[in-house]
Amino acid sequence: MISQDKIAEIRSRASIVEVISDYVTLKKSGRNHMGLCPFHGEKTPSFTVNEEKGIYHCFGCHAGGGVFQFLMQYDHLSFPEAVEQLAKRYGIVIERTEAGNYQRDLGERENLFRINERAAANYQRILFDHPEGKAALDYLQRRGVDEAIARKFMLGFAPQGGSGLVGLVKKESLALTDALKLGLVGQRNPQQYYEKFFARVMFPIANAAGKIVGFGGRVMDQGMPKYLNSSETPLFHKGSTVYGLHQAKEGIRQADRVVVVEGYLDVIALSQHGIGYAVATLGTALTVEHVRALSRYTKNIIALFDGDDAGLKAAARSFEIFVEAGLLGRAAFLPKEDDPDTFVRKQGKDAVEKLLGQAVPMADFYFSWLQKRFGSTIEGKSQTASEIGRLLAKVTNPFEVDLLIRRAADLGVREELLRRPVGSGANPRPMTASRPAPSAQPAAAAQNDNRDDLAERSLVGLALRVPPLLEKLAREARLRKCFSDKWGPVVDAIILEWQETGNIDIGAITQKLPEQLNSEFAALVLEAENRSDAECAKMAGDCLAHLQRKYLKTQERDLRIAIRAAEEKRDETAKRERILEWQDLLQEKRQLERQRLEPKPSPR
Repeated sequence: MISQDKIAEIRSRASIVEVISDYVTLKKSGRNHMGLCPFHGEKTPSFTVNEEKGIYHCFGCHAGGGVFQFLMQYDHLSFPEAVEQLAKRYGIVIERTEAGNYQRDLGERENLFRINERAAANYQRILFDHPEGKAALDYLQRRGVDEAIARKFMLGFAPQGGSGLVGLVKKESLALTDALKLGLVGQRNPQQYYEKFFARVMFPIANAAGKIVGFGGRVMDQGMPKYLNSSETPLFHKGSTVYGLHQAKEGIRQADRVVVVEGYLDVIALSQHGIGYAVATLGTALTVEHVRALSRYTKNIIALFDGDDAGLKAAARSFEIFVEAGLLGRAAFLPKEDDPDTFVRKQGKDAVEKLLGQAVPMADFYFSWLQKRFGSTIEGKSQTASEIGRLLAKVTNPFEVDLLIRRAADLGVREELLRRPVGSGANPRPMTASRPAPSAQPAAAAQNDNRDDLAERSLVGLALRVPPLLEKLAREARLRKCFSDKWGPVVDAIILEWQETGNIDIGAITQKLPEQLNSEFAALVLEAENRSDAECAKMAGDCLAHLQRKYLKTQERDLRIAIRAAEEKRDETAKRERILEWQDLLQEKRQLERQRLEPKPSPR
């Protein structure tokens, strides 16, 4: 593991404004910096960065956290990868020891990435700077690929006689066993290695952060197989990796949509013609993992299919994938004679944009496809109902279940059959939006829960501004019991940081919180910053009094139950003890009504 001291050093050296400015144009606004959020489309800046606290928060989409969390969310890095990236940026050396598997695993992955990067650079050198690359350059030009886009996607060439990769790996003191693990070379005997890719145009496959995880190679003639991809490796998983994501992620964020195609050259052609939000699957059908990976960037996913029968069948299969991934998706269809590459080169960007603008909800396409496939006979409707029932079993969102069932009714399938509960002879159905669960909370109870959560949220932010409040929470363990399981650990993390270091490092606290709380915590910090000391002090007293009253009310209810239980058991001793506790509790409630916590505001 990377030591906490080293993480703290990196966090203290890293300027969150400086780091985020690489991705977002920020302008100073009072204590904060403001910009357009990189995580959702907006015209009015709601993305706020606070240098002093080391946090960011978007009041539009609610993304937020510290500098590590920003890199993790933006580039989809793991926490160790984000730490490593910042350490390199600020010239901080992370010591590696042999102890523990983490350092070894991370070192091995870095070696694998380095071999891939050196192989890609070598293939690119041959394509552009070596006589053997001329035939491949001519092929790309015939396909309409210009040099600028070829360099953007790091295209290269592996000659018939090999690219010299084995010698390159040895020369740079890298391990041939790692190259073997990556599928770049094969082994005939312990001393003899050979290259796996030859006589192919090479398409490096990068992850979202731009690190090369694998390769695809395409022949320039009619040879088979037309495409050859890297095998599964520790870095490369075909079923969850999409081609072109690194180059497209900015375009996806700007357009707030992504179009999914089949081939490398489809992505490159679309990008060259201004459609910068296209990605491709890697010779496999669309998977749940593909959809989930793309949904981190946008919920608007359009799958672009050929207009022939094979394309229609692929679209029907893809709808089930989208449903299982928790999205409904949209589908667009090309003319039968075209693929994305030929269509954009013949028709241009505007025609593609128009085609994508006409994309239909996959649910609408799917039900129409079922009706055409099975017909309207009794037998056909039975088959349609069976297919829909099988599909609905994969849907987890009750509102989507309800919408799909209502849509199925348009095909003549009876709603009550699809809604039939478990054990009644039909497909088991989850509870739908039209039938709320019996245990749903009454509106008044939900309103109380919201009020309680609001008081807890406010106190978390105020504890960072009102020292007497923080001291009181640290001193009186009973007060911390007033907090729910959601916010109690946050209060404990603040107190622990304060007790251990004598100050409050927001970045350190953020790092200790569950990921789902990072954004809310950042918002609370920024909200408290916008209030005066006097206002913060008054709010702290009111919120704490509210939670104390709630806690005492719960305790009083529990004591009443305990007194009744003692009476039923005729246990006079237990009854007397509970009554004394109840009397003390009533006294505490009366005192609470007379007093309010009024901590003296202190200058920052």
